[in-house]
Amino acid sequence: KPLYEQLHAYVRTKLHNSYGKDIVKNSGPIPAHLLGNMWAQSWGNIADILKPYPNKPSINVTGEMIKQGWTPTKMFQKADDFFQSMGLDKMPDKFWSGSILEKPADGRELTCHASAWDFYNGEDFRIKQCTRVNQEDFVTVNHEMGHIQYYLQYKNQSYFYRSGANPGFH
Repeated sequence: KPLYEQLHAYVRTKLHNSYGKDIVKNSGPIPAHLLGNMWAQSWGNIADILKPYPNKPSINVTGEMIKQGWTPTKMFQKADDFFQSMGLDKMPDKFWSGSILEKPADGRELTCHASAWDFYNGEDFRIKQCTRVNQEDFVTVNHEMGHIQYYLQYKNQSYFYRSGANPGFH
């Protein structure tokens, strides 16, 4: 089965075991109100339930990324590989040539808050992020690349249908 189905089943099973069959059924959707904020985005409050090895310490991969010589570009390439492994589209060439993946070295000022952009022409999708090689930014890279994947999937739709099906998908 695809990774996303395996992950969904894992989370549902863990929550079922923790909350019981009356709240979390053996199959079907996961009740969104258990997953943090009102959009079911912040899963930090259930991390203790989902952690596969609760007696093991949490890890931070920053040191290993630096040791292996990762760059901001490599972080985005790895995220692209991840999305492709789920059957989603490869990032188009224009993405790589048009995006700003790290703070410009030429002294230009820009807001470094990460953001994903759809230029609504069906071919130009970009990310602006002043990426640093660390675990926190790698999570953000994957988040922003998720937005671009939505844009790629919706590119042939009318402008009115190009945003997520629900604001909770942000």
